Amino acid sequence: MNGTSEAEAPLLYRPLAAERKEIRILCLDDDGTQDSRHFRNRIAPAVSTPRILKFRLETISLVDRIVPFYEAISYCWGVKEDYPAQIVLNGHTVSIPWAAEATLRAVCLRQGHPLVWLDAVCIDQDNTNERNRQVAIMGDVYAKAARVLVWLGAENPDAEPGIRSLRKLSEMFYQKPSQSQNGQDQPPDSGKALPMSPELRKVAPNVEWKALYSFFSNRWFTRAWVIQEVSLSKHSLCYQGLSVVDWAEVATVATWLYERRHKLPNQPDKIALSGIENAALMWTIRRHKSQKLASLLRLVYTFNCTEPRDMVYSVLGLRHKSAQKSDSDSRIITIYEEPLLEVYAKATKAAIVETESLGILKHAHSLRQLDRRASDIGDFPSWALRLDWRGHYHINPISYRNFRFNAHDSMPLSLWPNDSSRVLRVEGVLVDIIEDVSDQMQWKVYGEKFSDTLSAAAVLHETYSWAREVLPQFPAASLARQFSVTVAAGQDANGHKIADDPIRGNRLYEGFMNAAHAPDAVPGSEEIRDDVSTSSRSTRSVDVRDFDSDLENDNPDATYALSAMMKSGHHRTLFVTRRGYMGLGTDNARPGDSVCILFGGSVPFVLRPEAHFWRFVGDAFVEDLMEGDYLRSLKARGKLGDMKQWFKIR
Repeated sequence: MNGTSEAEAPLLYRPLAAERKEIRILCLDDDGTQDSRHFRNRIAPAVSTPRILKFRLETISLVDRIVPFYEAISYCWGVKEDYPAQIVLNGHTVSIPWAAEATLRAVCLRQGHPLVWLDAVCIDQDNTNERNRQVAIMGDVYAKAARVLVWLGAENPDAEPGIRSLRKLSEMFYQKPSQSQNGQDQPPDSGKALPMSPELRKVAPNVEWKALYSFFSNRWFTRAWVIQEVSLSKHSLCYQGLSVVDWAEVATVATWLYERRHKLPNQPDKIALSGIENAALMWTIRRHKSQKLASLLRLVYTFNCTEPRDMVYSVLGLRHKSAQKSDSDSRIITIYEEPLLEVYAKATKAAIVETESLGILKHAHSLRQLDRRASDIGDFPSWALRLDWRGHYHINPISYRNFRFNAHDSMPLSLWPNDSSRVLRVEGVLVDIIEDVSDQMQWKVYGEKFSDTLSAAAVLHETYSWAREVLPQFPAASLARQFSVTVAAGQDANGHKIADDPIRGNRLYEGFMNAAHAPDAVPGSEEIRDDVSTSSRSTRSVDVRDFDSDLENDNPDATYALSAMMKSGHHRTLFVTRRGYMGLGTDNARPGDSVCILFGGSVPFVLRPEAHFWRFVGDAFVEDLMEGDYLRSLKARGKLGDMKQWFKIR
C-alpha cells in the first residue's frame, strides 16, 4: 500500500498460510449509517456516503469445511496512471487505485455488500511472493465465494435502458435461466441459446439496441481475468450504477445475440460484438469448468490484460485440478518475476504435454499479426504462442473445424526429456523441401464484415495460373482439382472433410471452375486468364454484396467452392516442393523451408533450417500427407527407422 510505512505494513498484512489457502476479507465498518446487509437482493436505497470508507481485514481459510461468508468482486482495475484514492484499513489511512475505491464505495456501501474480497486491497501488492501465491489460488477465491459481484461502472445514460432491454429479451425465453438447489447458476443443457417465444417480433422493436450494445461494449467484457471469475462462481450479479441484473440473464441473451449476429437490428460495432461473443464464451465454459490448457490459451487470446503474463495466469483456475498438482508434468507455477518468453514457452509446452499432442502448434503462427516482421520475434521461441500480440486470428489454422487429420498416422508424441524450456525437441520425419512459393492470397479488408468475393475469385485464379506454370507436368483437370482441395485445406464450406465423400471434392472443383465465369473453358486456358484479368480490373466497380447475393442465387456450387477456399486460404500461400507436392502454407513460408511430419501432430508443419537448430514456420496442408499414407509407406518398406530424426526447434 502506498500510504503505509514499512513499520505500519505488518499491521495491515499479516503473513498468510499458503498450505491453508488463507485469504483476507474486507469488512465494511458501518458507522451506524446503514445495515447494508438487508439490500443484497435488490437495489439499495440512497444512503449518506462518508468522505472516506473504513474497513478492517479478517483472515479466513478456503480449506475449512465451512468457509465463512464473503463475496468476491469482479471489476476493471483501470489504467496504470489511475489516480490514488484513500480508505481507512485497520485504522490506518492507505492509498489504493481510484478504480478500486470507486468499486468498493459502490458495491459495499451503495449496493449493500459489507464482506468482500477485492484483489487490489486484499493482496499485498508490494509482496511479490504473496502475490504469486494468491494469484495461484484465484480460482478457489471465486469458486468459494457466496456470490461474485460484477461491477461495470458508474451510471450512464445507456445503463438503465440497456439492462431494461436485456431483461426484455431474457423474458422471451420459454425457460428462464434456473438455479440448482445449492444456488449455483445452471446454464442451458444444450449450451445453445434458449428457444424464443412468438412475441419476438413484437418485443424487438421495443428493445433499445443502442443502449444494449453499449452495455456489451463495457471494458469488463474484454478482461482475461473475468473468464474464471464468473465461470467458477456459484452465482453472479452484475451492477452498473444503481441497476442490477443476474449474470445468467446477461450470458444467455449474449448467446442468443451472437448466434444471430448477422441479422441483428442496427448492427453492433466491433467492440460490442466482441463483448457479446466473450459473454457467450464464458457461459459455455460454465458447462465445462475443467478445461485443457490448450483450449484456454486459444480462448484467452481475444481478451486483454495489462500484465501480459496474466494471459496465462488468468485461466489456470479453469484447468483440471490434477493438471496443477505439484507432481504434474504440465503444472504451471505463477512467477511474475519470470521473463515473459519463459512464461509463454512453458505454457505452450505444458499444453503440449497435457494433451500429448502438437495441436497447439497450429495456432503458433495464426496468432501472429500481419504487420509483425521476423525481427519483432526477438528471442521468443518460434513455436511459442505470442499471447501478448492482441487481436484475432489473421489466418485459420489447418483443421480448425470439427474433425482432425492424421498426418502422423497416430504416432505418439515424442519429446526430448528434461530439455530447456525455450527449446522444443520433437521426433518426426522430413518429407520434402519447398522449392517455390506463391504470393500471399488475400481478398478482404481486415476487420470488414463481408468478404470481397469477386476479388477472391480473381486472386484464386491468378494463384492457379502460378501453379500451372510451376507444375507444367500435371494434367490440367487433375491440377485444378488438387488446387481447389489444397486451398480449401481439405474441407468444404460446411466444415466437412472432403476426403470422406468424393462428391464434395467434385463439387468443390466444379464450383471453382464455375466461379471463373467460364464454365466451358479448359483449366489454365487463355480464356480463364483473360477472365481473371477482367475480374481483377472490375473489382472496384462492382458492389461486392450484390455480387455475393447474385452468385449464391445463380450458381450455388461456385458459392460453395469460394466459401470453402476463402475461409482456409485467406492470408496463406501455396507452395510446391522439389518432389512435386502442392501444399497450403502460412504467409511466411519461403523456398528452402522443410515440410515435416512431427509425431503427435495431426497436420504437417513447415520448419526452417538454421545453424544447429530449426525455426517453426507454421502448419500446412498437403493432400497426400494428411491421412498418414506417407508414414505407413515408410513403415511398409522398413525405412521409418532410418528417416526418423530429432528436430531441435527454437
